[in-house]
Amino acid sequence: MNSYRLTRRSAMKTIGAGAASLFAAPATARRSSAPAPKIVLGTQAITPAIESYLGATDFFKEEGLTVELTRFNSFAPLFQAMVASNVAVGGAGVAPSIIGIARGLPLIFPFLATFVTPRRPLERIMVMPNSPIQTLDDLKGKKLAFLGPGTVPDMMLDALPMKSRIRKDEIQLVPMPPPTMPDALAQGMVDAIFAIPPGDSVAESKYNARTIVNATELVPYVGLTTVAIRRDFADNNPEATGRLLRAYIRLSRWAGGNDAEARKAMGKNLNLPDDLAARARIPLFSRNGLPVMPNVWNLYEMLVQNKTIDALSDPMKLFDAAIVEPTKRFTLPAVEALGLLPDPDIDAMLQGEYPFLPKPAPNYYADWERTGGWQ
Repeated sequence: MNSYRLTRRSAMKTIGAGAASLFAAPATARRSSAPAPKIVLGTQAITPAIESYLGATDFFKEEGLTVELTRFNSFAPLFQAMVASNVAVGGAGVAPSIIGIARGLPLIFPFLATFVTPRRPLERIMVMPNSPIQTLDDLKGKKLAFLGPGTVPDMMLDALPMKSRIRKDEIQLVPMPPPTMPDALAQGMVDAIFAIPPGDSVAESKYNARTIVNATELVPYVGLTTVAIRRDFADNNPEATGRLLRAYIRLSRWAGGNDAEARKAMGKNLNLPDDLAARARIPLFSRNGLPVMPNVWNLYEMLVQNKTIDALSDPMKLFDAAIVEPTKRFTLPAVEALGLLPDPDIDAMLQGEYPFLPKPAPNYYADWERTGGWQ
């Protein structure tokens, strides 16, 4: 069976064997003797970044790769470094990746690393315990601290008319760095905060801030992070790219199956106190790394509505070139080698609510998503 023909139904035959690889078999059985280039890998110091959970086991080393990790403050300098050929691979947000695709960056994004669903929310809107704000409707005319224009929280607020009786333009939005939000809320500088981890846990423990809504109540299913790879690197190093994606899949499976250890690694990487790392919200981790295309399209529609990007003349062609075809070429063979695992959260995501899509989610499925038992 050719790798690009692997689908969820046909791959179910491999699940029995693949389930045993949840924490991955020793890589020595798979490792090629071919030398791999040193890979400079960029990431960001945030809880949704899959690289934040590195440490307990070096899956890259076990796949025969030499990786040098470097951190960036946001996706913009990361992508700049990649375009300048200073960084080969980057852990990036799915939404910023769509912006990169729209701008014609020479990168591919054949992976889904972390995501959120109603079962595992991440960001949330919070107020002080004595605040009169009880619902989204009560935010009308109030000051809400948020990450800034064009960010995922900003785009989620575009869903307000679908979930409440107010619009985003009826709120006083105050751009603010996440670490300053809890104190700003306590000092009355803002009435509410659209907090992201670990700032939300800080506000909760330090000031007893309460949650009025989880972000997933605005947009229920959101793919958070992907793996960006320079196209020339992937083309010139297909074997190393496959090993890289196997390492990412194994890391995702380990993080999703070892909560306490994953939190310890994340806390160490992000310099968080142990008690904060232990209770901070963390995302879900994809077991197979396959992009969820309805999520990609929903984020694209959100970016267009938010005026972060202009509508593309042929988005399908661009998504095929940057996501779908690289997934068939690199990610599907990688997950086939490891064994496809059941992933109920991804199955729920494929059938989930996407408020910005003009058509039902199945209209946006890629080949590997079209044969699920729910159809």
